[in-house]
Amino acid sequence: MLTRLNTFVEGLVGWLMAAAFAALIGVVALQVLARNVFAMPMIWTLDAAQILFAWCIFLGAGIAFRRGAHYCVDLWPPSGPLARVPAVCAFIASGVVVYVLIWHGLEMAEIGARRQSQTLGISLYWNFVPIPISGVLIGLALLEQIEGLVRRTAAK
Repeated sequence: MLTRLNTFVEGLVGWLMAAAFAALIGVVALQVLARNVFAMPMIWTLDAAQILFAWCIFLGAGIAFRRGAHYCVDLWPPSGPLARVPAVCAFIASGVVVYVLIWHGLEMAEIGARRQSQTLGISLYWNFVPIPISGVLIGLALLEQIEGLVRRTAAK
């Protein structure tokens, strides 16, 4: 059930990321074209690119965590009596990261909600809200991984 939910969420987030990335490329291309070809800089494009970049980075982090695409360094023997120690430590560390992203990301988004972008005229909430969303995505993937570990352990 959790795997199906995460697969659906990953597909939806993937499409949102693709749209945000295409918009980011368009905004930056417009910025370069306006500044270098027409000698008419558009100051709003910098803020728009920054918001789109934040969304791409934090949504991408959630997908990358689920796919196991973050850096991994093997320093521990894969078998033996202590073979699961790194996995348990990784789950604990990931839980701390999820907590920080969600709890403190919501605090940052709340602070941003009281401020406004001068060039776009929108709340800076949109700059910070991808942080807790990333925490939720990583948390869902972490629960799926823990569920898989428990199933593999129970099957042995």
